[in-house]
Amino acid sequence: MDTRVQSLNEQMGIDTKQQLARKQFMSFSEADENILLDMLPEVKNRLEIIVDDFYQNFQRYPELDNIITNADSSIDRLRQSMRKYLLEMFQGNYSASYFESRCRMGSIHSQIGVTPRWFIGSMPIYLHHFHHIIEEKYHFRSKLRQQAMSAVGKIFCLDLQLVMDAYTYNLIADLSKSKIHIETHVKKYGSFIGKVAAGNLKDRITINGDDEVALLGQNLNNMTAKLATMAGQTKDASQAIIETLNQVKGAITSQSSGASEQAAAVIQTTATLQEIKATSSQTLEKAKLLGKMAERTHEESEQGLEAVKRCVEGMNAIRERVEGIAHTILALSEQTQQIGDITAAVTGLAQQLKMLALNASIEAAKAGESGKGFGVVASEVKELAEQSQQSTAQVQKILQDIRHATDRAVMATEEGSKGVDQGVELVAQSGETMQKLGEVIRETTMASQQIVAAVGQEVAGIDQVTIAMREIKEVTSQFVSDTEQTKQATSKLMELAEQLGQNVSAFKL
Repeated sequence: MDTRVQSLNEQMGIDTKQQLARKQFMSFSEADENILLDMLPEVKNRLEIIVDDFYQNFQRYPELDNIITNADSSIDRLRQSMRKYLLEMFQGNYSASYFESRCRMGSIHSQIGVTPRWFIGSMPIYLHHFHHIIEEKYHFRSKLRQQAMSAVGKIFCLDLQLVMDAYTYNLIADLSKSKIHIETHVKKYGSFIGKVAAGNLKDRITINGDDEVALLGQNLNNMTAKLATMAGQTKDASQAIIETLNQVKGAITSQSSGASEQAAAVIQTTATLQEIKATSSQTLEKAKLLGKMAERTHEESEQGLEAVKRCVEGMNAIRERVEGIAHTILALSEQTQQIGDITAAVTGLAQQLKMLALNASIEAAKAGESGKGFGVVASEVKELAEQSQQSTAQVQKILQDIRHATDRAVMATEEGSKGVDQGVELVAQSGETMQKLGEVIRETTMASQQIVAAVGQEVAGIDQVTIAMREIKEVTSQFVSDTEQTKQATSKLMELAEQLGQNVSAFKL
């Protein structure tokens, strides 16, 4: 078995026969080889200028500098390679090693990412300097100058062919490898996707490398992991949904029962409000009646107060009369010496006393309990008057008795005056009491009016509450209906959640 590593010429099928055929096709002859070899000294002399000119142009393009950096190379190494490449073109050896060198350059360009546009674009720089060398070397030999121009053009065409063939061959080889690589991974990924589609979310793809195909595999792994997480979460969520729906269903059942009870309570409350309204209406009528009675009582209390005032005035008049009686008795006491004149006067006075006593009795009767004492005094005065009439004839005999009687009359008058004062005071107190009673009755009247207004507002409020309770009853009935619909929807959701749980259970997590 041949373990020798094939050269690029062999890999690309450029054997000795193919090499000769290529040179013959472009008429590259031995004469061309000789004239190129003849130019070698001038090329060596101008080599650094050519290389410098090339890399000055090269460094104007940052992407080329990035290619060199990524290829782990340097400008110095590339300059050395450029010197070797240019010198080989003029060394006269265009055998298999030359072909191998040019193919190697095309392969390297393909590997590091130098596209043909950069290689072909640099040809004018080389041709410019080589034409300058030819012009100087063969300035006066036009035939050799033309041959040199032709030879340089042919060798550049040969180089371009070999570099492009190697670049294309390497590119095709890379594409072929990529195709095999992609097909292998696509097959593996397809098998993996089939497992995922069948519900296996547990397996993962083994990733080798860091190319885009490997990235696709990593993305498939990430997708599967996320699917597994989502499936697990969906499974947990479906179970949680079922549990929640069970709780919701129970809550809805409780709400439905509570709503029914609430509806019954609303009906009962409405009936109770009707009873309260009837009672309030009766209360309103009674309150109005109470108000009328209070007003009538107030009027009567005003009349009673006025009567008390008149009673006080009468008592004051009685007091003045009692005081007059007292003065009269004193005058009688002083005039006891004038018995003769006094007898006639006593007779008239006795008659007047009887009239006064009668009037006093009448006034005492009007005074009620407060005038009893005065009535007694009036009765005694009457008796004294009668005795005075009877005793006129016996004045001399009973003069001394008259003096004593007069003294007693004075004392009795003083006591009567005191009784009258007490009666006046009691009547005044009664007046104050009647006045206070009138104020209380007036306040009671106002309170009864306020009660009437409050009860009226209460009746109106009960009407509003009754309307509100009727609306609540309608809303509650609608709520019971909606609750039943929600209960049915919850049952359907529970069925869907159970179906979702069964679907997720098919995955292997």
